[in-house]
Amino acid sequence: MMTERGRARTGVAVYGANGYTGRLITRELLAMGHEVTVAGRSAEPLRSLAAECGGGVRRAVVTLDDHAGLLALAASVRTVVNAAGPFSRTCAPVARAAVAAGAHYVDISGEQHAIRALFENHGPDAIANGVALLPASAYYATLCDLLVGLTAGESGPIDDLDIAYHVRGWVPSGAAFVNRLEGIGQPMIQYDNGFVDVVRPPATRTVSFGPQVRPRRVTMYPAPEVLTIPRHLDVARIRTSMTTSTLIRKPLGRLVPYISAVAAAMRGTPAAGPAERLLALGATGSSIRVHDDPSSFDLVAVLHGRDGTRTATLSGPGIFDITGPIAARIAARTLAADFDLSGPLAASEVLDPREFLDGLRDRGVTYRISPGTDGVGDGSVGRSAAAPANP
Repeated sequence: MMTERGRARTGVAVYGANGYTGRLITRELLAMGHEVTVAGRSAEPLRSLAAECGGGVRRAVVTLDDHAGLLALAASVRTVVNAAGPFSRTCAPVARAAVAAGAHYVDISGEQHAIRALFENHGPDAIANGVALLPASAYYATLCDLLVGLTAGESGPIDDLDIAYHVRGWVPSGAAFVNRLEGIGQPMIQYDNGFVDVVRPPATRTVSFGPQVRPRRVTMYPAPEVLTIPRHLDVARIRTSMTTSTLIRKPLGRLVPYISAVAAAMRGTPAAGPAERLLALGATGSSIRVHDDPSSFDLVAVLHGRDGTRTATLSGPGIFDITGPIAARIAARTLAADFDLSGPLAASEVLDPREFLDGLRDRGVTYRISPGTDGVGDGSVGRSAAAPANP
């Protein structure tokens, strides 16, 4: 349980608040009426953000290597939201300070290895200090985790869970683009009666995303829900994929698994640098930060179990734009008087899946659940209209 001292604190600190998504999270929290401290490594961007917010926020300039500063920041609030990537570099110092100070930790990471390290390295201390660890409180992991949890319902064990993403117009930029390049060639975590590292991904395949989207070629993708879904569902195997057109220029789609294998072989060698620059030419994205989000997405999850097969699809606009309300609403949930959970957590462990997903309809998110085997059939449909969730 969180200490009385921790419960007495209020407000949220957003670390990396001056970034694209950090600004969205800050504005969402302020609109919900919460006290917000904007934090980051540079003073001027934070000063500008505070002015944009009407001066109603506190500011904290603290670098990642300043543990005392991060500790003081976390000790001044009840919840810390980490919106600064790449999370392979930011997750550990920010989470360590939050846990030590008795503050809940939320981040928007989609990086499998950072999330796994967070759970393993800080989970025991988080439980001991009565604070929650909620990584991947973002487009990746949260939407899928909730959709699969809702689809599974009270059904029995899941033998196979096949998840695939189709993202259009995604232009990862700045830290997100750097993170994508760094991730190429790293072992991908999948789930097969336990976590397994996949160094050589299988050949590409074709997946149906429902009647409104023609079948697309996909490749294995390191999605973070591999780490969250087994926390609350009895599932034997999970496979996660992404459309090749999202990751690399179309003519190279079939080559993605081979490119990943070559990149893995070059990691840590003198050829790694030139190889990364070559990959940058073929990958979609830019090292220069883009200040808008033209993307849209489709997600399909197929659950095979003893009770039959169920298929769920979800669509919406803006993978970065939708992360703002997702992270803000999850952070707000940790501020609620009745929130008493601690340790590593998945979205479905702290939220009502239907209420939360329906609450995103005002942001253009729609979903459908079917007992059919191909695409979207005539099964149950998510409520057509709902009031926004009030976590």
